[in-house]
Amino acid sequence: MASSLASQPLFRPEVTTAHSQQWLGTIRLAQPISSWLIAGIATVIATSLVAYVSLGSVTKKTRVTGITLPIGGSISITTANAGLLMRSYVSEGQAVRAGQILFELSTERQGDHGEITSLIAMQLATRQQTLETEQRLRLAQHNEKKQAFAKRISNLNTEVSQLEQEIILMQKRHDMAQVSVNKYQTLQSEGYVSSAQTQQKQEDLIDVSARMSILQRNKLQLQANLLASHAEQAALDNTLATDQMQLQRALASLQQEVAENRNRKASLITASQAGTITTLTSQAGQNINAGQVLATLIPPPPGGAQNTDKDIGSANSLLEVHLYAPSRTAGFVAGGQHVLIRYQAFPYQKFGLQQGTVTDVSKTPFAPGELPANLASTILSNAQQNVLGFNSNEALYRIKVKLDKQSISAYGLPQALKPGMTLEADVLQERRKIWEWILEPVLAVSQTL
Repeated sequence: MASSLASQPLFRPEVTTAHSQQWLGTIRLAQPISSWLIAGIATVIATSLVAYVSLGSVTKKTRVTGITLPIGGSISITTANAGLLMRSYVSEGQAVRAGQILFELSTERQGDHGEITSLIAMQLATRQQTLETEQRLRLAQHNEKKQAFAKRISNLNTEVSQLEQEIILMQKRHDMAQVSVNKYQTLQSEGYVSSAQTQQKQEDLIDVSARMSILQRNKLQLQANLLASHAEQAALDNTLATDQMQLQRALASLQQEVAENRNRKASLITASQAGTITTLTSQAGQNINAGQVLATLIPPPPGGAQNTDKDIGSANSLLEVHLYAPSRTAGFVAGGQHVLIRYQAFPYQKFGLQQGTVTDVSKTPFAPGELPANLASTILSNAQQNVLGFNSNEALYRIKVKLDKQSISAYGLPQALKPGMTLEADVLQERRKIWEWILEPVLAVSQTL
């Protein structure tokens, strides 16, 4: 019994056989998918592809770069002279009115005898005193001459009046002498008087007539002298007016020299129009070169606030986008096209795409040297980085875009856009069906035929 148990194996033969075939792997029973299910899935996929090709569309996009700018533009405030900035009367973001003083610039020059403009000012003051003294002397001389002429004219008028009285009396004597001659002639004809007496009366009449002629000649001479005096008096007034005009012209020229000399010592830089001050580039105490930009003035938008004290602080300028595209991408850009904007300051992955509308496309391109001086480097470098194959010497077309919103919602708060922000934009142009895009070569060939 014991020997029979010892001859039996420990495991069953099936176990040994199973372990010997384990290198072939485990056996799995295949469960094939239903052919109807495969056909259904294939039908759905094919239908989807057909619907996508026939109903789907694709939009052509033009990618360009640009920058935000005020709608009314910006004004660079520069200085014409080199000097030392003594004082700044404004701060960044401050609203100013037209003519308001913004900066004070000192342009003093030192010489061996002191500050040059001060020495010139002393000489100009001396010249001004001399001209004013000469003007007073000319006026005093005119008044004296005018009084002398007035007295002379008055005397001549008196003499003329006296002569007229003498002429009247002489005329009476002449009339009486004429009557006497007539009487003596009558008496002589009747034989009562001699011819000698009649001749004597005639001689008296001639003498009175001669004296009458002398008086009338004297009157004419006095009248001529009176007219000459009036003419000299009028000429005196004209001479004074001419002298005064020359002196006034000299004083005006002198005042101009004084103002120019004062400007050489210190000049005030004022705002050319109302707006908001941005981008202060210098501080008091810095040396300024001629033509250097001190600040930027952003005027109010067209049709916006007027230049009054009440509303000048509310004259905020709206912004627009200026895109600059090379000729190869600007061909089909036109007004009214939709624009998707990506601001570099606000990544679109987090804050989304902003929208706008094309309002204007320049008719001629801008050469690199014709771009705004304060924006040229930014525009060219941005285009070179983001536009494939861009050449820095290539001319660019300017595309103006009206923004749908002047701010971006960031973390629940509106963030206002600022001038000078760089950006990329996609101008959405032609929209076509996918099948038209696929069959475009065939359609082009058929149209040519």
